[in-house]
Amino acid sequence: MNFINFEEFKKTESYQSFSDQNPSTGTLKVEVFTAYQAIPISDTTILVTKDIDDKTVLFYSGKTDSSGMISDIKLPSPEENKDYKPGDNPQYTMYDVTAIHEGFERIKKYNVAIFGNTGVIQYIKMIPDITEKGVNENAS
Repeated sequence: MNFINFEEFKKTESYQSFSDQNPSTGTLKVEVFTAYQAIPISDTTILVTKDIDDKTVLFYSGKTDSSGMISDIKLPSPEENKDYKPGDNPQYTMYDVTAIHEGFERIKKYNVAIFGNTGVIQYIKMIPDITEKGVNENAS
């Protein structure tokens, strides 16, 4: 896979089709924690990507704040269906959300559906790295 950022993606032939299918915007909030949501984890790197054709497009990259959160990540999505009825399949776009933090499980990856004009919250539970190396480093 070739990694490109969203600005570079806008210059490709694939962008117009993606843009036509995702003319709206949804928002994503990420909350990273450990100990059953008791302890927020700041400075966790969050990447939001999507594989499109032969490229992995990076839509967002950032770090969580002191509360372990990143709010209001805007992502392209299909239009909201205002005529939605129970039993209908809502339109959405799937993104990969990856969390990376030294001292915890190296990489956590989630698939997240983003809907038009809708906010989505992704909780990420990080587990401390207790491998032999991690235990010895903490004991020194």
